[in-house]
Amino acid sequence: MDGLSLQIALRKWCELLDAHAGRDKILRITGFICTLLSDLPGTRNTPLAKKFLTVGRQISNSRTINRLFDDLPMLNRTLSYGIGSSEKDQIIRISNLISNVINTCYYPLEHLAWFGDQQLLAVESKTFWRGVSYCWASTMYLAIVRTVRTISMLIQHRQHTLHSGKPSDSDIMKFRRGMLQELLSLMQQMSDMGIAVNSIPGFLWGGKLKPRHIGILGIVSTFISLAKLLRLVP
Repeated sequence: MDGLSLQIALRKWCELLDAHAGRDKILRITGFICTLLSDLPGTRNTPLAKKFLTVGRQISNSRTINRLFDDLPMLNRTLSYGIGSSEKDQIIRISNLISNVINTCYYPLEHLAWFGDQQLLAVESKTFWRGVSYCWASTMYLAIVRTVRTISMLIQHRQHTLHSGKPSDSDIMKFRRGMLQELLSLMQQMSDMGIAVNSIPGFLWGGKLKPRHIGILGIVSTFISLAKLLRLVP
């Protein structure tokens, strides 16, 4: 790699770290890497594994603290979307409306859970953490519904174009680009769904995934979101 390429890479990295979303993604993928490393055959049940888990927990705690200030941005997004009158598809509109309601509840529940953990409030934090997990799993399920619906609409539009005549090169490229973006989103959402459900013991596969499984799912999900943030996806 030449000097110019290194300079460009350094600038992009600094831009990523300067933004809240970028720094959060770096923290997230680092935490999941620690989770994965703690459960590899060479480190499992060793003092090194405990160190990786400690780092992972501290990173997770720092992200939770950062989210203490996300209520207003979430409320602003919900109010900006409103009742989704500009949304053309009703399935996407309804799922977005339900997601907005759930996400608006998510942050207060997480705050109460954190206050309970820190003994700042006399509340049973486990109950609120369980509520947080249900909210997360629900929003991931609704996100998957929206993505599958979008993929279905892309395919229907493609078939309509084929029946109408030979599609142009720009139509073909637009279809391929849209499908790639939606399939990556689906992979990301399913990975997060796997982690979210695992945090609900007794529900489906809840509590059954190993740390290495959680680490892999988290790395895949965060890597895709980082690629989107850096516009590496066409």
